[in-house]
Amino acid sequence: MKPMKTAVETYCEMCGARVTGPSYSVKFEGSTITVCKTCYDKIKKHATLVPKNEAKKTPVKPKLVQKSQEVELDIDESYPRLIKEARERLHITTKELADRMRIQENIVKRIELGKLKPTIAEARALERILGIKLVVEVSPGKGGSEELDDQTLTLGDIIKIREGKK
Repeated sequence: MKPMKTAVETYCEMCGARVTGPSYSVKFEGSTITVCKTCYDKIKKHATLVPKNEAKKTPVKPKLVQKSQEVELDIDESYPRLIKEARERLHITTKELADRMRIQENIVKRIELGKLKPTIAEARALERILGIKLVVEVSPGKGGSEELDDQTLTLGDIIKIREGKK
């Protein structure tokens, strides 16, 4: 027995209807799409026809380089003390440090007091300016995430609380 050849159904990429009859490959607003006759009649003033051999080409996707092991970055827990000591050692004020980092002085003060944890980008800037090490690598299975899981409420927990179950 010979396998039957099945026709490939084409759908209009604009209205979603099955294309019966001719389909048109057009370049419309920067994208190449296949449309039905009805949609083509509506957009032909603003679209250009694409030759059939060019429309079939699929763009080449760049290969993604996959890291063998992902590393999670975090800020050293003693960041307030490290930042304040390094700043004082270099004899610069919080205002000067803020100007070098291009942030507000208030943010630097809050970071030094431990009330605000710097982002990785801010920590990198602090490392460069103050000559200290703030960003540390945390292995994926270890760290503070386990402690957070125990204290995080889920929707199921909230439902149990509302229903009076514990």
